[in-house]
Amino acid sequence: MSVKRFVIIGNGPAANHAAEALREKSSESKITMFSKDPFRSYRAHLLPDFIAGLIEEEDLYNRPYAHYNEMDITLRLGQRVVNVDFSKRNVILDHKEVVPFDGLIIATGGKPRIPELFQLFGDIMMTLKTPSDARLWIQKLSYVDSVLIIGGDLTSLSLTKALLKLGKRVKFILNEDAFWPVPLNEEIYRAVTGRLEQRGIEIVHCRRIRRITQLEENLLEVETDSELIEVGALGAFFGLVPDVGFLARTGLDIDRGVLVNEFLKTRFSNVYAAGDCAQVYHPVLRDYWISIGHENAIALGRIAASNLAGSHLEVQVEPENILEVGGVKVNTSWWTEF
Repeated sequence: MSVKRFVIIGNGPAANHAAEALREKSSESKITMFSKDPFRSYRAHLLPDFIAGLIEEEDLYNRPYAHYNEMDITLRLGQRVVNVDFSKRNVILDHKEVVPFDGLIIATGGKPRIPELFQLFGDIMMTLKTPSDARLWIQKLSYVDSVLIIGGDLTSLSLTKALLKLGKRVKFILNEDAFWPVPLNEEIYRAVTGRLEQRGIEIVHCRRIRRITQLEENLLEVETDSELIEVGALGAFFGLVPDVGFLARTGLDIDRGVLVNEFLKTRFSNVYAAGDCAQVYHPVLRDYWISIGHENAIALGRIAASNLAGSHLEVQVEPENILEVGGVKVNTSWWTEF
């Protein structure tokens, strides 16, 4: 195999499993992972348990530093890749360092999605994607007794459970964007709100939010088209979008994510994308689909690594498992029982 210097951008499940698969395929190659975050790989689904005080922060992390040493994988945390020069086969970091590669896997995952309607209030809306976000929630919840959740994704439901364990009063708004990228129809709306109300959560039935005002440091006023609400904190949960903005001018084909074929290969030689940041071509559908979810990310990460190492594995997804939402095709598991 000619490839000797592998670079992986990302540190989530797709990136880590890609790195481990590469090491299994090639014991001599140099493998370097770059992560913009200052912390090692963590279990995102456990963040609500950390907020609720059910686990310690160290329990979030699923790979000790020693693991990377044992696998001979260089993990560079807090190192943001800001550009990729595919003609020169280099990644460029924010501190101007240039790192050459022979093979590249882009596995940057997703970042919290804030619909355009709410972006004006982004600085006072709290999200939950990283351990840093969780620490902010813990700090905020030490001062407030009530929380308004706008959303409906898996993270928002898990966080709501944590808030109830902490004895907080929770109000919940679901709107047309709440379950993005899965469409929210009347049947699903009734089912979700019913389960929330059974837990003692107040549902705010409204069509739109007119205004959000910060009255005090720990007091917000939210005006909807149906009522006026005062709460201590506001959480925004509208799913994730691929974190690929830094690649927009690199020559990669990008739509909602990085466009790859059914083998996860981009238009550039020995460059692959995997996980939430990739849009994967489906030969049967003759269209691209987006992968969402932990298990999907693991599978795609390993396939990308195997193919970079010389295999020819095709991503296998049944067409009936792919939903179309607003012109975007998505492979995702539905929300779990609340």
